[in-house]
Amino acid sequence: MRRIVRKDEAERREARDGFPRTVYLMIEPRTAGAEHLAMGSEEVPAGSQIPLHVHAEAEEILFLYEGAGRARLAGQEVEVGPETAIFIPPGTPHGFVNHTHEPARLTWTFSPPGEEAKFRAAEAWKHVPAAAASERGTGDRRD
Repeated sequence: MRRIVRKDEAERREARDGFPRTVYLMIEPRTAGAEHLAMGSEEVPAGSQIPLHVHAEAEEILFLYEGAGRARLAGQEVEVGPETAIFIPPGTPHGFVNHTHEPARLTWTFSPPGEEAKFRAAEAWKHVPAAAASERGTGDRRD
């Protein structure tokens, strides 16, 4: 099991729901043997969003570390910028809208783990092999 995972080594998934975004599965039971949490990152391009959804059992923390947008939480929308943490209790409808002209980058953490498995659902998320990302010139490293 791996304990240190760089983004360019993480399992990469791209949304198929009409709202382009990329998820990186980093620390979770399957990759690191984590028992009590799952963590990864997500990139939301300008003009896209994380649609409203609910996690019935898991708490979630979203941490926006780059970019800006509107956090949607329990019927409210709040402008958020870099270095903002958002706590989402179980059963709370939530999402994120990137209404800016720059990408937004955030991390997500679930406790208990389990919600990250939904990113592996082939009908909703497409797996992108690391080599394919490099060949397209969309690798994860920034100069």
